[in-house]
Amino acid sequence: MIQAFVFIEAEPGRVQELVDELAGMKLAASGSKQVHAVTARCDLIALIESPDLPSLGD
Repeated sequence: MIQAFVFIEAEPGRVQELVDELAGMKLAASGSKQVHAVTARCDLIALIESPDLPSLGD
């Protein structure tokens, strides 16, 4: 299993909406395991899990 952190910039005022949308989202063979709002250059950090590296890119 491959895990990756994805840094996401959100439009102003949409951070909570995106947290709700991304939590548990399935993307082909990959899925988001955790989504966190942060105070940094990005607005959200998502932990994505995938069976292999090629699937992670999908």
